[in-house]
Amino acid sequence: MDTILLRVSTVFILLFYCSAGYAQIGGLSFDLPKPKKFENRKLRSEKTGDKKFTIPRRFMQNTTTHYNFYFNANEKMKEVLARAKAAHRDDYTKLLSFYNYGFEETAQYKTDLDSIIYKATAGILLHDLRSNWVDNLYLLIGRAYYLKKDFDSAYLTFQYLNYAFSPKEKDGYDKVIGSNSNEEGSAFSISTNEKRNIAKKLLSRPPSRNESLVWQTRTYIANDELPEAASLVQTLKYDPLFPSRLREDLNEAQAWYFYKQQNWDSAAVYLEQALGNTENKQETARWEYLIAQLYEASNKHDLAKSFYERVIKHTIDPVMEVYAVLNAIRQGEGNNEKAIQEAVDALAKMGRRDKYVIYRDIIYYTAAQIELDRKQPAAAKAFLEKSIRYSIDNLQQKNRSFLALANLEFEARDYVNAKRHYDSTNTAIIDPEDLPAYNLRKDALSTIAAQQLVIQRQDSLQKIAAMPEADRTAFLKKLLRQLRKQQGLKEDDVSFGNATQTFAGNTANAAPVDLFNSGAKADFYFANAALRGKGFNDFKLKWGNRPNADNWQRSAAIKQQASAARNNNLPATGDAQAPEDLQPLSIESLKNKLPLTPEKLKVSNDSILQARFATGKALQDNLEEYADAVASYETLRSQFPGSALEEQTLFNLYYCYTKLGDADKAASVKQLMDTKFAKSQLTGIINNPVPADSGRKKEGAVVYDEVYNLFIEGKFAEALNKKHQADSLYGNHFWSPQLLYIEAVYHVHQREDSAAIAVLKNISSLYPSSPMAAKARTMIDVLGRRAQIEEYLTNLQIERPAEDSSQAIAAVGTPMVQGPVVIKQPDTARQQPPVVRNAPPSTTDTSKLVKKPLPAPAGGFVNAPEQGHYVVLVMDKVDPVYVGEAKNAFTRYNKEKYYNKQIDVLPLPLTDDIRFVLIGKFENAAASLEYMNAASKMAPLEIIPWMPAAKYSFIIITENNLELLKSTKDVPAYKKFLIANFKENFK
Repeated sequence: MDTILLRVSTVFILLFYCSAGYAQIGGLSFDLPKPKKFENRKLRSEKTGDKKFTIPRRFMQNTTTHYNFYFNANEKMKEVLARAKAAHRDDYTKLLSFYNYGFEETAQYKTDLDSIIYKATAGILLHDLRSNWVDNLYLLIGRAYYLKKDFDSAYLTFQYLNYAFSPKEKDGYDKVIGSNSNEEGSAFSISTNEKRNIAKKLLSRPPSRNESLVWQTRTYIANDELPEAASLVQTLKYDPLFPSRLREDLNEAQAWYFYKQQNWDSAAVYLEQALGNTENKQETARWEYLIAQLYEASNKHDLAKSFYERVIKHTIDPVMEVYAVLNAIRQGEGNNEKAIQEAVDALAKMGRRDKYVIYRDIIYYTAAQIELDRKQPAAAKAFLEKSIRYSIDNLQQKNRSFLALANLEFEARDYVNAKRHYDSTNTAIIDPEDLPAYNLRKDALSTIAAQQLVIQRQDSLQKIAAMPEADRTAFLKKLLRQLRKQQGLKEDDVSFGNATQTFAGNTANAAPVDLFNSGAKADFYFANAALRGKGFNDFKLKWGNRPNADNWQRSAAIKQQASAARNNNLPATGDAQAPEDLQPLSIESLKNKLPLTPEKLKVSNDSILQARFATGKALQDNLEEYADAVASYETLRSQFPGSALEEQTLFNLYYCYTKLGDADKAASVKQLMDTKFAKSQLTGIINNPVPADSGRKKEGAVVYDEVYNLFIEGKFAEALNKKHQADSLYGNHFWSPQLLYIEAVYHVHQREDSAAIAVLKNISSLYPSSPMAAKARTMIDVLGRRAQIEEYLTNLQIERPAEDSSQAIAAVGTPMVQGPVVIKQPDTARQQPPVVRNAPPSTTDTSKLVKKPLPAPAGGFVNAPEQGHYVVLVMDKVDPVYVGEAKNAFTRYNKEKYYNKQIDVLPLPLTDDIRFVLIGKFENAAASLEYMNAASKMAPLEIIPWMPAAKYSFIIITENNLELLKSTKDVPAYKKFLIANFKENFK
């Protein structure tokens, strides 16, 4: 317990005494008393200044601080990073993370990082503070906090380094950071001059203050404080005293900043300039791979190919090499059909080479993606099947191939095979947001695939039964031979379990296969590593992973026989539970399964009838594939006119045609029901949906209100399920244009454009006079041109201001002087990437650029009507999908109504339930209230009419009050504050 107390107390003592001795006025200062146990004890650091710092004393203090404390702490830091990097796993099919370790991985080593902090703290406290290693130890403490993901403590440590070790006057007083007095001239700098004599260069590290500024930038970026990071980067970038040894560190920070901003081309440019920061060849190859990905994302395919080829030369990871080769080949695609074919041929050739035998699954999967991009589903399916067939140990890739093949078959309406491949897919590879839709599709396919198999089986049996007798007998004899062969029976066997039964895979006449014969003269097989490895892979490709057990071939044959028996409704050998009426495999037993009598034919037709209806119902209710459901229902009507299910089929057809917006066919079905089923309940529902004052109407309204809220709150799977159930009960009588619009937004977000367009058409047809109808028509037009728009934006070339432009990255809420941005039409030729270069900041007090976040007011919320205010749209339990839609809606509103003003709109999550959209900021409270009052009136009418009024409200807020609200999260308390100070506007 005493040890723990000592550790805690030393940290506080450190902060107190060091800040008192070195901190700039206005800097960090902590008045923390010592624990009573240590009140009368003085540490070595407290004795600083009691004695002269002579050369022998300096040598002893520097040596012990360096090797007893700094060296050990720094080695432990290296060990923590090495273990975090070893635990990190990259997925080369996705954009790599910026670093080859994550904060979740480093934070796991909390004990080791605390040990570093303790050892560095002891190194400071137990030695003279005039030692050359004090600032280096502080830097280690800040880095340890950074890796612990304790960004606030890291920021305070780096900021302390910035103030405490800043340049001093000759008499010891602090100079103002960023002032001209630092260089006694006109130079503008916040950095420390690193001009040192030879002795200092040999005996100590460079001063850590400049490094702390770079690490402070990284802390800002890691904590998503990007405007602050941008300001500090710009300041250091044009600082004349910033040392050249840290230029690569600064480029690395700037690359990470652009990476976080998803500004891929600029991130690639600056990351390339930071490649010298890598520790080894493999890390260099990893960053080169990331640079290639960034250029590819920027549509700079020539540069991407160049960097992928550099990866091939540098990497020692064979998996990275394979992906680099594959991606380099892909860069040659372009829009040239010949180039695309050459890329596919190169991949196919690569898959045949022995060097890449264990990577064939990845190679063929990549080829399939190229074929899908050029709309060749048959070729893509063939490559995906090869990818699955050649997959050995890469289960993740095998699952990707299964999922891609299942999606391809689903789009082709091959529901049976799609279901089979969805079943083979491990859901661990599916993104969490896509999992509800995946499970919904998989469950629906279970019903559809089962019914499709019923239809296929009964159709086949009826076709065989319709053959002439002689042709039927010949066909059955051929089929019988095939079935016997599948089960390993001789052709003359007449029963199961016969003593003469043999296995097809082990016949006496077949010559034994020599697994060790390579077909060429060579060394002894087991002495040749290449042959042995090839034999191992060939065996796995043919037989899969086999247990180290006897008789596995015989066991496999028995399982195959049992499976074949089940598929033909026949008992396996020795099945004691087999039905008594099952006969041995023979011509007669096969004939008994055919619908050769009227009774059996009726049973077969009833099975097809029920299966077609169940298929249509599943397509309609579960997948909302209304066109396919119509095809199933219409086939049922034509094949079985006047069936017992005709009325229900017509009712469902009316519903599907209505959903598809086909009013003419819906009216035709309605007329047919009026003629044939005039007095039925279903016809009554169509003609008289729901009486105006009935309890059913109230019930339906409640159900659809619940669906509405589920959509808004982001519970999409539950919302879709409840809506399907409600639609089957109430039809479309309780839909609202708002409900349909938010459902369409969900489908757009899922990139289900056809479903979104179908829903939007319902708005136009059912509510043509609603304000939502115009929005729906606009969205339909945009969705119809999505591919064209995306291609245009992908190829769009933006010329950013040159080096001498006045553009600078500014913090949120501060004015930004932005240079002209010239947009050119996309050029088919591939251009060099635009480099974002920013001009030096204006010559203001740069100490403000190196700043802490705005502190929360200590006395609570402050009424300052003369200060700038944001208008805030406060949303309660609204999914980010609709938060983004609301942001876009207000952006459009501002451009239309306030075209002569620059009004920013920025989303800001406050809690898991409460989300803000910041609008502004405005000059003062009066201006913000004027905007708020106008916007609040237009919101339910034009801006966000699809958002329930109970889900949002408006407030105004200053920047300081916003900081306090972000820390307290108490929105009701702030609303009370507004009511007290702005009674006329808030009630």
